[in-house]
Order: sequence, then structure tokens, then C-alpha cells
Amino acid sequence: MERKIMTIFAGVLSGVMLLSMVLLIGIDDIHYKSEVLAKEASESEQLKQSIADRIRDEAANEAELASFADKGQIRIAIPSGVDTGAIRYNEDTLDRFYQIVIPNVGEDYFDSNPIMGTVGNIEDFSAYEDDNNAYFDITLNNVYSARATIENGYLYIAFDNPHNVYNSVIVIDAGHGGRDVGAVEGSSYEKTIDLDIVYKLKELIDADPTIMAYYTRLGDTNPSLEERVSLANDVNADLFLSVHNNSLSGFGANSTSGTQVLYYASDVTGLSMRFADICLEKLCRYLNSTNKGLVNGDDIYIIHNSKSPVALVEIGFLSNPEDLAKLKSDAYQKECAKALYDSIKEMINETYVE
Repeated sequence: MERKIMTIFAGVLSGVMLLSMVLLIGIDDIHYKSEVLAKEASESEQLKQSIADRIRDEAANEAELASFADKGQIRIAIPSGVDTGAIRYNEDTLDRFYQIVIPNVGEDYFDSNPIMGTVGNIEDFSAYEDDNNAYFDITLNNVYSARATIENGYLYIAFDNPHNVYNSVIVIDAGHGGRDVGAVEGSSYEKTIDLDIVYKLKELIDADPTIMAYYTRLGDTNPSLEERVSLANDVNADLFLSVHNNSLSGFGANSTSGTQVLYYASDVTGLSMRFADICLEKLCRYLNSTNKGLVNGDDIYIIHNSKSPVALVEIGFLSNPEDLAKLKSDAYQKECAKALYDSIKEMINETYVE
């Protein structure tokens, strides 16, 4: 009996010891992981602190900051031997993001090249070195026009209100994008045709130094409706133009063609209706398209939330074989772009030029 009790006791004791070892191993593992996480968090905080230290904008540096205030908001040293033409500037207007990449800086670049500037319109800033490239990631608190100047071994970046730089500021929206393909006819997607036309319109605007245009998308992406209209509102756009194409199904779909333009009928200024009317007239005249009239667009999200005069153009019908063939034509798309560019210019000259 005693031998059986001892055997049971020994078994229980062995089990307790084994369980303790497992727990201890687990605790050691948890402790190790906690130390790793704590170290990573500490390094992250140190990095943030070091970045904050590099952007020195307090009174102690007031004189030095004032020395380049006319050149830009931020001053970044460019190492000797760096090809300034290879410096890259990347911008994502929807995310209010601006990035500078300086190549071939060396691993010790940040140790001897403090960044100076003010942070008045900067929401977040990070600087880091990777593969001998220096990256400066800047998140702005609004939409600004970025201006880069290189002088005496320094890169100066200024972020200005675009209305202070350009006569007119507009926002162009290519409809749909990404998984939202819009109207579909065979292998033709509305999102592609919309973007093709916008790219051709961009070429015309790029050649006009008086206009600054921001685009809701220039690739196969699908910004939310809120993001699209917020861009126009945040930049206080003089005009907001959204480019779309139509489609019908069922009886009469193949024979229905033409152009219509949606506008904000509740706009008490009447500017949205006027802009839409100019777009409709020019599109129909330039394209020899059937005028299908102006349409009350008050129930369209980007229209009734726009603070700017807004027009949403439906250039043609993908469901009409003749319209579709023309809309896929490079020459026809260029004519669409010309009509829209001339509409923008006429509206600007009529409304904003004294």
C-alpha cells in the first residue's frame, strides 16, 4: 500500500515538475518577447525623437531659419557629389503625402546633416536612410503646391497655398477605377476610357502655366467618393470636373447616343449650372454629339457635397456601338479633352478673371 502511495506521489511530483518547467520556459519566452517589443518601442521612440531634434524650429534657431525663409520651409543638405538631377519627388495628393529621395548619401548622412525648418503645415515627418538613399516622408495638413529649390548645397522645400501660385486651381476626377469598372460593353470598361480622356486633358493643362490641376486618380485606383470631393473642397478648387460615360440596357440601348451633363441644381449661385452648360455646349459642338441636356445631379454624392462649381459629364454611351467606337479612338478622345479644356478656360475667364 505504501509502495503504491509512493508511486502515485512520485508520479504527481514528476508531473508538477514537468508542468513547472513548461511554465518557466513559457515565461522565459514571454519575457524575451516582451524585452524585444520594449526594445523596438524604445528604438521607435528614439527615432521619432531624433527626427524631432533634426527639425529645429524654435527661437534658438530663429536667425538661421529666417536666413532661408524666402527659399522654403525646410532645408535639407545635399552631400557633395550627389547628382541633383537624380533627386526624386513623389507626391500623393489624396493622402496629402510628399516624399523626397536623395540618392547616394552614405550611412552616416543623418549624423552630420541636420534638417532645419518649420512645421506649421506639416502633420507628420520622418527621415531615414535605406540602401544609401535618404528618404524624407512628409504628411501635410492640407493640399499645398510644393516648390523645390537647390542652392549652395542645400535643397529648400516650400509648401504654398496653390491659389498663391496659380491663377486658377481645379480638380479633375476620372470616374470609377479599380474594381469599380463603371459601364461595361464587351471588353471595354468605362473606367479606362474615362482615364484615357483625363490623361489627354492633363496634357493640355500641363502646357498652361496659369492652371494648377489636381487629379483624384491617374492610375487604376478607386478613391472613395468622399476622397474625390474632399480633394476639391480642401484645395478650394475654382472648378470641379468629373469625367464619365453612359450606358443603357434593354430596349433602345443600341440606338441611344449623345452627351449629357449633371450639375448641382441647388447651387444658389448658379455657377454649377453655368459650368455644366458650357461643357455640354462644347462637347456637343466639338464631337458632333446629340445634346441630351443638363440633368439635376443633386442626388449624386460628389455633386451635392462639392463646395466648388461642379459638372459631371457623361460624354457618350458605351451601349451604342457608334459611340463606343468613337470613344475608344485616340483622335476622338483628344477632341473630348479639347472640349473640356476650352470649357474650363471659358468658365474661368467668365467667372474669375476681372
